[in-house]
Amino acid sequence: MKLDGKLEQINSNVWKLERDGLFYSVKQYDFSAIALKVKTVHDTLRSISFPHIVPVLPNEHQLTFMQPWLEGARSVNFKKRADRTDSLEALMSLHDTSSIINWPGEPYLHPYPLETKWEERINRFQNIREECEKYIGKSNFDDILFYAKNALRLVRKTGKSEQAETLLHGDVVHHNILRDKYGIIRFIDFDLTCTGPPGTEIALWIHRVLPQIDYDIEFLVNEQPSLQNLDDCSKSLLLYPNEMLREWLHFFTLPERSQERQVKNLIPFTESALSHWPKLWYNVERMKN
Repeated sequence: MKLDGKLEQINSNVWKLERDGLFYSVKQYDFSAIALKVKTVHDTLRSISFPHIVPVLPNEHQLTFMQPWLEGARSVNFKKRADRTDSLEALMSLHDTSSIINWPGEPYLHPYPLETKWEERINRFQNIREECEKYIGKSNFDDILFYAKNALRLVRKTGKSEQAETLLHGDVVHHNILRDKYGIIRFIDFDLTCTGPPGTEIALWIHRVLPQIDYDIEFLVNEQPSLQNLDDCSKSLLLYPNEMLREWLHFFTLPERSQERQVKNLIPFTESALSHWPKLWYNVERMKN
């Protein structure tokens, strides 16, 4: 990648570029299909004046993705009610673009492989049993596996959502949802964007929020009345211990020094989640129609 200006590396494939006193975010892709998908999604959303993205700037490099650097922007904090409310509203607005754009008909987008992804995650988790039990013990490991397998079984039993498919962001972690200096929510990193029922991504957003509110799903639904419209298929997704599986699988990819730092937070996180899971399961089942 050759660009005029001063480059500061942010992570493995993202740089901050300074050129003529202006700053830009520059991302380098390995595959043209992903770069094309992300650029096309942004161009399409921009064509309908969707406000919750960062503009894409033209450049001559096919694998390079360039946007204005959002000075003063911050990641949302799901502990804060305003950030929960505004990020959920923006996410629903993204899904609502299906009223204008036929996203499932776009050849560069593919359906979200939720069940396959979750089954693979369970299999990978079972493969780290011995290492993981050294940190959380056999009982806690078995509990996570029990909840994961039974949740996936219930998801399959409930069947597919009848909601019309739309555009999904694909990775609604807090650091992909920014609040700019004007207070506007901006989604970044559309690498995993795909199509699927909107309720699927709302459930994945809830997965991210629950640890920040002591897994109190009743509180969240009362705070965010739009969640009362979640269908039973999407509610079943809430039972899958997605964050615990993800965090432990990620943990064992880290270098030893990073593991030593991370485990101090990960063990209490796991114990807290498991202590709340029976009540969460009960409340979710009670919420179903």
